[in-house]
Amino acid sequence: MEHVRTACAFLTYARAGDGAMARTLVTSNARHHNMYFPAGMDVLIDAIVQASHEFPASTFTIKRIVAEGDMVVIHSHVTHTVDDIGMSVVHMFRFDAGLIAELWDIGQVILPDCPNHDGLF
Repeated sequence: MEHVRTACAFLTYARAGDGAMARTLVTSNARHHNMYFPAGMDVLIDAIVQASHEFPASTFTIKRIVAEGDMVVIHSHVTHTVDDIGMSVVHMFRFDAGLIAELWDIGQVILPDCPNHDGLF
């Protein structure tokens, strides 16, 4: 349960623009696997913080959390503007000694005319 709280806190801090607090939740050699940014967790945290300034009306709604051992997976709905239908995002965290050691994030844009009536959530 502690890993879940840490993963949620990391996303909350980073998305609120508090990179300093987000950094307290990662190991000194933490890695991310986002293909849009250079390696290094500081780079990714800075990008999330920058996005929080560019899109102050962003929302982040957790839809489900799965946790097992040293892994936590968070499936969420993210929007950047008030009229944005947003995207489905999955963050996968691996922990080491109670801190985030590795992070994967995968996003899928929500189509306004999605043929699947069950939707993304």
